[in-house]
Amino acid sequence: MSQETGETALAIMEDDKKRLEEIVNANKDRKDPYWIVIFAKPAHQMFQGKHALLKHFKPYTTKPRSQVGQIVGEVNNKTGKILWEVNMPQIPFDFDALKIYGAKPCDEIVTETTTIPWAYITQ
Repeated sequence: MSQETGETALAIMEDDKKRLEEIVNANKDRKDPYWIVIFAKPAHQMFQGKHALLKHFKPYTTKPRSQVGQIVGEVNNKTGKILWEVNMPQIPFDFDALKIYGAKPCDEIVTETTTIPWAYITQ
């Protein structure tokens, strides 16, 4: 079985989109805005000696306080829009550490946007 470039990312984004749609559909009759918070927490399970992460999607009726590592969407059923606040930490990634897995350097530039949480633009 071969792994295509972007296949895992696409599967993760499709799963996230499905979970968001479930929350939006369950709250479609709400008149007031509500918030969906997406965050990850360490799981009890380990993978290669490290804790796996579990993603959580939770709806809130009051606006939660902004925290690093969370994505917060304000859902307005009247306008049909979700406004996203992305609060990811600015942690440098050690690309050289990937060499042990056979990664080779290249000149690709990747730009990510979060206007729509499951849409990414690659240049």
